[in-house]
Amino acid sequence: MAVRAQAENKCPWLNEATATDLVGGGNAVGSYVAATGSKPAVCTFTEQGGKAVRTLQIAVGIAPDPHEEFLASVRRDCRGVSDPLKAIGNEAVTCGVLRREVVIGERVLGRVRDQLFSITLSTTMAHDPVLTPAILKMQISVAAEQVAGNLF
Repeated sequence: MAVRAQAENKCPWLNEATATDLVGGGNAVGSYVAATGSKPAVCTFTEQGGKAVRTLQIAVGIAPDPHEEFLASVRRDCRGVSDPLKAIGNEAVTCGVLRREVVIGERVLGRVRDQLFSITLSTTMAHDPVLTPAILKMQISVAAEQVAGNLF
């Protein structure tokens, strides 16, 4: 009798059960890569659901000048279009991830003390019935609350 085993995900900011709910409720598989040098630590949770692959990725790194690096990441990753998120870390914004003018994801960029974090929730399917634009916004906010809370 074959037994399927899965190594426990070591993501320090979000557990696999919560991530599974955030990406659509199927069975998300997680991985964790520790920070090395100037590269941030990264957790990735992926769910294959029908024709869509849904991914939640969290990156956390330490910054010598966190406020300035936060502002630079917002300019670079949100291309000037972002909305502030209140009560998430010291400062945080959200912005859409677009492919050919279609929203396929949401991103949060934030800061807790000297830690910068980036959270991206996305789908490979345009007009995904599971991760609609409204659900993406709601789920990315939940993820941001969890991650920022665990960074404090």
